Amino acid sequence: MNRYPTRLVLAATLSAVFSIGVAAAVEPAPAASPAPAAVAAPPAKADPNQRICKTAPVIGRRVPSRTCMTRAEWEERARIDRQDLEAAQRSGLAVCGTKPCN
Repeated sequence: MNRYPTRLVLAATLSAVFSIGVAAAVEPAPAASPAPAAVAAPPAKADPNQRICKTAPVIGRRVPSRTCMTRAEWEERARIDRQDLEAAQRSGLAVCGTKPCN
C-alpha cells in the first residue's frame, strides 16, 4: 500500500490552508468610511430594577434551578462572591471542622 499520494495531498492541503491564513492576516483592512456627522448617543445605562432570571443546573436533579433577581441584586451578589473568593485565596482554603487548620 502506497502512502505517499496521501501524504502529498495532506501536505498540499495544509500548505493551502496556511497560505490562506497568512494572506488573511497580512492583507490590510479596507479603508473605513468617514464617520457620519451625527454620532449615535451612547447606550443608556441598564435599568437596575430590571428583573433578570437565570437558569443553573443542579447536580442530581433533572430540572435546573431558576433564580430571578433584579439587575442590582445580581451585581451585588457578584460583588460579594468576588470578595469571598479573594478572601479565601488570601487566607487559604484549609478548614478543619469549623476552625482553620494549623
